[in-house]
Amino acid sequence: MLFTPGNRPDLIAKAIKSGTDAVIIDLEDAVPAESKDEARAGLSELPSSPVPLYVRVNAGDVDVTFEDVIAAGRSGVAGVVVPKAEDPGLVHEIDGVLTAVERLDGRERGVTGIVPLIESAVGVLNTYDMAAASGRVECVMFGSGEQGDLVADLGVEWTPDGVGLNHARSSVLLAARAAGIEQPMDAVFMDFRNLEALRLECELARRTGYVGKVAIHPGQLAVIHEVFTPEPAVVAEQRRIVAEFDKALAEGSAAISIDGRLVDYAVIRVARNVIARAEAAERASQRAEQEESSG
Repeated sequence: MLFTPGNRPDLIAKAIKSGTDAVIIDLEDAVPAESKDEARAGLSELPSSPVPLYVRVNAGDVDVTFEDVIAAGRSGVAGVVVPKAEDPGLVHEIDGVLTAVERLDGRERGVTGIVPLIESAVGVLNTYDMAAASGRVECVMFGSGEQGDLVADLGVEWTPDGVGLNHARSSVLLAARAAGIEQPMDAVFMDFRNLEALRLECELARRTGYVGKVAIHPGQLAVIHEVFTPEPAVVAEQRRIVAEFDKALAEGSAAISIDGRLVDYAVIRVARNVIARAEAAERASQRAEQEESSG
């Protein structure tokens, strides 16, 4: 997912064609205070996009938050990102606002997602309750940014190897998974020119259980895609395991040995997840190629 300023239609158009899997149109930190009304109004004129568009709303002033949510809902975006998320009650209220907007616009209820961005100690502790507060919550983001709100709130030392944030990162992942969230995302890496350190943090997030990372610059996308996309040899091996297991299952066995390793339903669940990630990456690659060829 790639952030882009909400007051820059030219950059929004570029972000859509960047090869990212989704674009987050930012109404918060990337937009000066005097331009926020204009950025909100601009949501009604978003370009068509082959990738999902999300809107990061403003936090702090609930009235402004709801103004952003209404504008985002009416624009038909895939979802809203809620920064500094701490309160399950607010998530529930945003659900209600989106439901009202969808009904007024004659759209199916629940089509607009909610993505809590965890950026505080309270947010870490309340992740499960926020994720469970609404069926719209399809993703949870862990705010891992250097000198970001979470680092400041916890008082930890930020390093690319993630030692200071390890407990919080794992806690958010655990809470999200317990709530049934299939798309936990690691949030931004601020030093967009330092691709080595970005790779290190991506690998940490992947090993922890996150399925992707949020970018602040198109130059970060290649590293993020490479780290989070399973290697072809790994995918081929998982396909072989699934095929052999399915054959055994058809013959009445749900636990078999493949190359001296026990393979059962749990192993197959992991294998299918790897295959699904690879297929999603392939679809994204094909979409990017189509965008490039179409000019």
